[in-house]
Amino acid sequence: MDDVLLGLSLVVILSILARLSATWMRVPPIVPLLVIGVAVGISGLGLIDPVQLLGPALSPAVEIAVGIILFEGALGLKREELASGVRGAVTRLITIGVIITWFVATVSIALLLDVPHPIAILIGATVIVSGPTVVIPILDFIGPTQKVRRVLKWEGILIDPIGAIIAVVVFGSFDNSHGGRFDIAELFLSLGVGGVVGVIGAALMMPILGTKKLAGRDKVAATLMMVVACFAAADAVLSDSGLVATIVMGVALANQHRVRIEQVAEFKETLVPILVGILFVLLAANVDIDQVADLGWKGLLVVAILIVVARPLAALTLVGLPFTWKEKVFFGSMAPRGIVAASTASAFGLALTDRDVPGAQYIIPVTFLIIAGTVFYYSLITPWLARVLGLSGEHRPTLLMIGAPPWALTVGEGLTRAGAEVIVWTESPDEAKAAADHGLVTFGGPLDPESKEADSPLEDVAAFAVISDDDSLNQLLSFQLAELYEANQVYRRRSPSDRAPIVNSEALELFHDGDVETDVQRRLAAGEPVSVVGPLAEVPDGAVVIAAVRPKSGTMPAKIHLSTEEKPVVPDSNSTLLVLDPPVGV
Repeated sequence: MDDVLLGLSLVVILSILARLSATWMRVPPIVPLLVIGVAVGISGLGLIDPVQLLGPALSPAVEIAVGIILFEGALGLKREELASGVRGAVTRLITIGVIITWFVATVSIALLLDVPHPIAILIGATVIVSGPTVVIPILDFIGPTQKVRRVLKWEGILIDPIGAIIAVVVFGSFDNSHGGRFDIAELFLSLGVGGVVGVIGAALMMPILGTKKLAGRDKVAATLMMVVACFAAADAVLSDSGLVATIVMGVALANQHRVRIEQVAEFKETLVPILVGILFVLLAANVDIDQVADLGWKGLLVVAILIVVARPLAALTLVGLPFTWKEKVFFGSMAPRGIVAASTASAFGLALTDRDVPGAQYIIPVTFLIIAGTVFYYSLITPWLARVLGLSGEHRPTLLMIGAPPWALTVGEGLTRAGAEVIVWTESPDEAKAAADHGLVTFGGPLDPESKEADSPLEDVAAFAVISDDDSLNQLLSFQLAELYEANQVYRRRSPSDRAPIVNSEALELFHDGDVETDVQRRLAAGEPVSVVGPLAEVPDGAVVIAAVRPKSGTMPAKIHLSTEEKPVVPDSNSTLLVLDPPVGV
């Protein structure tokens, strides 16, 4: 009993420690999770043996956890995502590209590793997925253009549930009565049962999410309850249809418009990441490195084929779309596999091994070799390739200005010359025209700080300046943005009327000198010029530093800093500065 308690405690501690270290090192979480899991598992120190810890409960526990993870991923599968500017590229990659990847993976695994064809089809489906948890950290390190980043980001988000659906329905076709043979009728039956139960679960969740009698945390708990209930109900009706039910439930909730699903954000942002970490440590600890090593050079050749054949062929589907040849080469060089592949492979491998399905013992080692090989290859080689192609560091940090007073437009125009992108939200036609005259992109309409939609104007914003003439709007947005994003990158204007001063907000106050409208703002509004000072140039005597654009450095992304009393911009050798020129006569 003491060994079980120690083992489970280590799983929780090490999984969270791995995620924290991934954030600190700015690497995909899967990297430290994989390393730590293997190090303490059956092939390493032997501190964690998942089979001994959970016994017969290991396989069903993994399946339930995978169902929860796939539900969370399916919540991001919205019709609106494909109606955005990334529609053409993402649609081709998650349709034709998926078929190409599945076919190439299946054929190479079947021929090179001598895996039974049904199992090769299942493994091929499992490694279709990529995932934002591995793609985004690599993109953060590289810093490509926003257009390139959006395509790869949303491909990663959308391909997880799509690939998982394919893998789950293929898995559902395996049954002892068929001797492990692929059965198309079983596939459609599993999809049908899971689909019906998932839709029913979503319908039952809508009044729960819509009621005002439950607090947000209660709705999160109710969501978890319903996901597990749907999984269990579908699996009780037809074995192996539970995972389909959780995916369909997530897709149905994501695409209905009767109730808001933002209340389950805590479910996505807290529970699932912790669950993923715990699950992956368990799965990595259960990997027999000897089985992976036994795959030998043929296993490595499978990984190489996925990298140099399958992905470039998938990228060829982008022919005719408005991307440069360099961008298309880059698209063909980015497809790391992530946690969803590991989770589904482990769930399938454990279940089919228990049923003595021929070839099931290959599922976990082959998938983990592909995960490790692709993650380490793309983490090491793709940044170098991006530099060779001239795409590295092309992503300019973005400042979103909410409101457009005249003084701020001068700052915005200056920041674009300093290497930043500036976009302006305003509902005033006069402000929009003035901003356009300064060469700034503007937009209006609803502004939702919690929006996670593709092509959202808040996507990849490096800093916010809440500077409108509406005191109440400034008050509200400064609070919301400081809570949802890094507080030290949210800047607010002192109340223009001084009737509703903003208090108790973590947002930083621009140019604060104790006055209602600061001297800097008055001088800018009067038309006094600003200048850009390069990293190695000296700031002129009497000039006031008002902003800095800090380029990407190593693993640190590019940033925009505005001057405040609490956090004045300090010149350094790396940043490009925007300064208010000395007054005439000084």
